[in-house]
Amino acid sequence: MEEPLQAGLARFISGCSLEKIPEKFKADARLRILDWAGCAIAGAHYPQTVIAGRYLSSVGGAAESTAIGLDDRLPARSAAFLNGVAGHVCELDDGHRTAIGHPGSVTIPVALALAEKTGATGADFLKAVIIGYDTFARLGRTVNPSHYKTWHTTGTVGTVAAAATAASILGLNEEAANNAIGLAATMAGGLIESFGSHAKALNIAEACQNGIDAALLAQSGFTGSHSALLGKKGFVAATCSDPHPENLENPSEETLVSDTAFFKVYASCGHTNSPLDALFSLMKKHPLDPDTIRSVRVKTYRVAVDVTGAFRYGTEDEAKFSLPWCFAAAITDGAVTLSQFTPEARADERKLALARKVEVTEDPEATSLFPRRVAEVEVTLSDGTVLSEKVWNSNDAADPAVIRQKFVSAVQKTLGDEGAEKAADLLLAADSLSGVSPIAQLISVA
Repeated sequence: MEEPLQAGLARFISGCSLEKIPEKFKADARLRILDWAGCAIAGAHYPQTVIAGRYLSSVGGAAESTAIGLDDRLPARSAAFLNGVAGHVCELDDGHRTAIGHPGSVTIPVALALAEKTGATGADFLKAVIIGYDTFARLGRTVNPSHYKTWHTTGTVGTVAAAATAASILGLNEEAANNAIGLAATMAGGLIESFGSHAKALNIAEACQNGIDAALLAQSGFTGSHSALLGKKGFVAATCSDPHPENLENPSEETLVSDTAFFKVYASCGHTNSPLDALFSLMKKHPLDPDTIRSVRVKTYRVAVDVTGAFRYGTEDEAKFSLPWCFAAAITDGAVTLSQFTPEARADERKLALARKVEVTEDPEATSLFPRRVAEVEVTLSDGTVLSEKVWNSNDAADPAVIRQKFVSAVQKTLGDEGAEKAADLLLAADSLSGVSPIAQLISVA
């Protein structure tokens, strides 16, 4: 059966013209590429990346695309798998509030691996990234917020977005693009229960790899259901209880939503962001001395409580998904960067003592407003003074200078100061390149 909204998405993927895309979306995509590259280079030496790289090296295959941290190239699907892991593990990759996931980590590795394999231009690369982001935002908004009760959107919706990205690089026609969507929808998976373990990054890696497989199979004539997304027993029906299919209507160069993702400023789970925004806002008005704090109470939406409410610090992953730890780090150090999650930082008794004073509870009003990210922070001092601050959503304003500095900070140890600045210039001009080899070479040094 030909489902019209899925057909419209396939038509857009196959027929999209970069020349018709307004400049603001191209500028946004250049920043996304810069941001992802910094996250991937920073994540190259994480255990998840190292283990996956060792495994993929042992599997081997055709030398098609650059895989971060490895000397030898891998098949494009394997390179995207590994680069997907690397770009996500440090929890600094961009996200989407209403689609509830991380579009960059499942689109840019796919576009890069296939562009290198096929010899696509930098312009082709940029267009594919825009298409992937747009697909992620549209489908994520269609199935959420109910989808996110159990499903990890970046793995599930991300598989379809990865397939859209791959279909664009491969130049699939409308029929083949529709088949790729259908194949990706039936391959999609990823559980929130995996959070706090290496399997969270696997959700991203599988989305990248499966998206490439779906597009390459479709290119070879393998068919997928043309109603896989919105059919009676399709992806949307199977994975959410309150669908919003209007988000899939009329995709085009004039109706793009690819720029609606946010850039992360904290090296922790996205559900810590609005509480941390509230805390830092409070700290600007009232500088806090950890030794004078009696208790801290965070009131926020149910998902944030479930995912980040517990005090955990045994591993970097656990601490990044723990609001009590993140608050202790923020109050003590005035920052929540990668430095606040090292083994040394997590052994700091002063932070540990403060984290035990942080209580995270549900605010029913905030839950009713989700996917808006409402959070309120109350700090009670030892003299009985109560300080409070409330935010009604996360602060997601993108500042290109801040994003560039975030990249430079992430890669300085690897590339040096001058190398980091040159790399930023290169990535921000990605669409002017005749091919993506310079970008691949950049991540290969990680």
